[in-house]
Amino acid sequence: MFVDEIRQQLQRDPAESDAAAPISHDETAPRIAVYDSVTAPPRVLSVPDTHLPDLIDALASKTYDLARQQGSRLPYTVLREVIENLIHAWFSDVVITILDDGNTIRIADRGPGIGDKAKAFRPGFSTAGPELKRFIKGVGSGLPIAKESLGLMEGMLDIEDNLGQGTVVTLKLPPTPAVQPPAPSPRPLADLSERQLKMLSLLLELGPVGPSRIGRELSISASTSYRDLVALEALGMVASGAGGRRSITKDGLQYLDRVL
Repeated sequence: MFVDEIRQQLQRDPAESDAAAPISHDETAPRIAVYDSVTAPPRVLSVPDTHLPDLIDALASKTYDLARQQGSRLPYTVLREVIENLIHAWFSDVVITILDDGNTIRIADRGPGIGDKAKAFRPGFSTAGPELKRFIKGVGSGLPIAKESLGLMEGMLDIEDNLGQGTVVTLKLPPTPAVQPPAPSPRPLADLSERQLKMLSLLLELGPVGPSRIGRELSISASTSYRDLVALEALGMVASGAGGRRSITKDGLQYLDRVL
């Protein structure tokens, strides 16, 4: 069985060959469940490696890659520190669950559990003996480093008892903030002539009028008045109405507010 193979490696004499153990297809091998949607069953991948260094590498790498595909920002080093901690549970019935677009990763086992969870977060507290230190650092730094790293990212690390027996470690980051489109930059001011500015002011004062009336007010010909009104209309500052009358638009009003 899978757990028996792990136990045998931990109890093996270090002088023995460290050749890779045969691949296990046992149903108790670690599994990764990826939830693409909360309304659909997860995709489940088995990680049957039983050679301890390969198992740790495979679990950490596959979980990291799958979470990144979902959008996770969780650092690889944090994930690996927690996965290495599974050695204390002999990797018994490990289930790694990826949720919330990769922002929540839950790592569960059915090992002996963690009695004093508060001390597990304090550097230096460890149950790792010589047999475990062949595969991990075993200095009580894994969970404290992971918790501190997540805290700096406004995330959290939580330890709970699993149902029946074992431990569940939850790594959680806040959702990735949506990228806000940049605010549109204000339209550059058009370079209007003094006469065109006077036309806008007259349209504001008189309301809808034709080119002839504008011409009389400014003592210019109707044709000159017409050309300037067409130019202002092309800039969106003047609108043409019934009978050829022009009126000032919202853009025209905003232009006057900015220059006067």
